[in-house]
Amino acid sequence: MERDNSYLIDNQHAKGNQPNKTSFKKGNIPWNKDKKGIHLSLNSEFKKGQTGIHWVPIGTISIRIENRTKKSRQWIKVAEPNIWVEYAKFIWIKYNGNIPKGYLIHHIDYNSLNDSIDNLAMLTRKAHFEIHKISELGRKAIKIKKTIVK
Repeated sequence: MERDNSYLIDNQHAKGNQPNKTSFKKGNIPWNKDKKGIHLSLNSEFKKGQTGIHWVPIGTISIRIENRTKKSRQWIKVAEPNIWVEYAKFIWIKYNGNIPKGYLIHHIDYNSLNDSIDNLAMLTRKAHFEIHKISELGRKAIKIKKTIVK
């Protein structure tokens, strides 16, 4: 069965339907023509130098939840505009200096919100992976033991 689609050529409206009375007619001039930068609601517009409602000062600590791991981590605002650093890294740098490339900060007690300097260790990515691989295997073994005992 073939359809006749000839009505679609050069036709903005479906076959048999006419444009409604409020549609913009050809030749009409829009009300805002040549009014670039028009301000209709001065009271609700941002003023020059005004900060947004979500702005926070430098030094603010925020807790964020990572999407992939669902772990909570603390972040600190260190500069404007919106420069944030993980709080654990901030503490490490404050006490021990910069973190070399290829290294990262590990929470010794596995609590990502415990950012005291005594709980932080700088590890290579490989060593960090091995620690978490071993701990994950241990957790799986404990779960298996619990299911066997029951």
